[in-house]
Amino acid sequence: MVSRWARVKAGCAFALACVLPCAWTPGAFAADDGRWPVANDVVAAAWKQGIDGSGVKVAVLDSQAVEDYPALKDADITYRLGRFSGMDGNEVECKVGGRPLTATIKAGDDGYYSSHGTDMLSWIVGDGGNYTLDKAGMLGAAPKARILHITTMGTSATAATTLCDAKKLGDASSDNGADVRTAVDWGARIINRSQSGGLDDTDYAGYVDALRHGIIMVGARANDTTPGLDDLTGDPRSMETFPGVVMVNSVDESGTLASTSDVMDGNVAVLSYGANVLKPINYVAEGDNRVGNGGTSTAAAVLSSYLALAMQKWPDATGNQIIQSLIRNTKSGKGKPVIDPERKRGFGEVDLNALLTVDPTQYKDVNPILEYQMKAAAQYPALKDWYTQDCKTNPDGVGTAADNVPCEAGLIGREYERQQAAWKKVEQCRSDGGSDCMKYSATNTADGETNNTATPNGQAKPEGDPSQSASSGMPVWLWGVIGAGVAAIAAGVIIALVVSRRRRTRARIPVSGVAYGSVRSYPNGPVPSRPYSGGSQGSGGQAPPAEPGAGTAA
Repeated sequence: MVSRWARVKAGCAFALACVLPCAWTPGAFAADDGRWPVANDVVAAAWKQGIDGSGVKVAVLDSQAVEDYPALKDADITYRLGRFSGMDGNEVECKVGGRPLTATIKAGDDGYYSSHGTDMLSWIVGDGGNYTLDKAGMLGAAPKARILHITTMGTSATAATTLCDAKKLGDASSDNGADVRTAVDWGARIINRSQSGGLDDTDYAGYVDALRHGIIMVGARANDTTPGLDDLTGDPRSMETFPGVVMVNSVDESGTLASTSDVMDGNVAVLSYGANVLKPINYVAEGDNRVGNGGTSTAAAVLSSYLALAMQKWPDATGNQIIQSLIRNTKSGKGKPVIDPERKRGFGEVDLNALLTVDPTQYKDVNPILEYQMKAAAQYPALKDWYTQDCKTNPDGVGTAADNVPCEAGLIGREYERQQAAWKKVEQCRSDGGSDCMKYSATNTADGETNNTATPNGQAKPEGDPSQSASSGMPVWLWGVIGAGVAAIAAGVIIALVVSRRRRTRARIPVSGVAYGSVRSYPNGPVPSRPYSGGSQGSGGQAPPAEPGAGTAA
């Protein structure tokens, strides 16, 4: 199956940021020079109420950050180097240009004053600082959020990032699943990944663990105009289309799609702001920021900052309930999750005001994007078996060698079933007149037990030490695997591990750094015809066959 992994090249959906050094209130910043995603009345009103991201933990997986970047001087950021592995799955050192990759750099190192990772952090927690007072600096909507920045790659003078040195493909690649597990163990409520790229089958368990814990994963569509799939079916072979991930496309302040990604793509879930924004002209120019196209990367980071505000506003809401509100209450949603029938705009443009005024605890604790994808995929002959696989009976996955979906994708379908079953218990509890019925919900039973004291913020887990996560030679989810093959139980999900057939000699898929108009980064498999012909589609692009997220917590 090497041909698939060699074929799938990762691209980065790259971006940038904005704003001015000064007092912390959006009213102190101009909105007409690219700072409008934060310098607006809605963010100003939120900050006035003390809604600034305080207490919300956000993991950012991205390139090296400039640790002394002016806009980040007061931000609460923990930096750590991600995990890298070789073709055998064992941990290896990542070197760039012959030198070990470090989690951060300082301003001026090798001539760099910013980086892609720095910009993403600035869009979330930046305070408006810059190297010079006469140049606009970067500002984030959630300046008081707590950040874990996991470095997954190096940087370069342009918007492109730098991979590990390698004599051949797979010598040293980012271990995506392990890095996501690090974020889960740290207690992240949001994971922002402003990149697009491929996933290996060994990454799936980490992503499913994030789904189990109700963590909102925000991903960025590639900055290209290659059409995507016709429907929101997900694709587990790419990080931005992994089921349950909120994949964003970029629009400007008028809601117009960015020209670099104005194309049909059924896997787009939400539109956010990344066009006509302030950004560095490059990463070696000291503070020279100008208005331009920040791309889907910026759109993802802006959305993550908005979600952090919503999580602080609604501390009793789970991540799944926040996503329910996000897709129902877009600027075109009006309380219902209606997807664009042209499959260009997903469920619509994010509406921060609605996120902060509509109580999300009325919705069920099921990831609605995951729900839509499971129902949609089941309707296509080419996709219907993707999420129902079992590695014990079907170890080789489905599809051809050139376009194979690994059997581990079955973990995703089982997680969706777990979430649905958990919600039925919540509803039964309420029907019986019980109290504290949310203790049965999917998020509050993520670790396999009903927890009377679990909250979405704590998730009944102690805060992990990011320096200790995912550092062993095996992925952290691989428990005591010895011998030809065993079944491991991870947080209540049975993960069938047929070790004898493990594809460890295959190169891991790299996350590469191609800027602005990156290559298509997800498998170009069979594209289904227009969705739900024959009357199985609801009117106006409604989700099949029932609305995703139907049901309330009332």
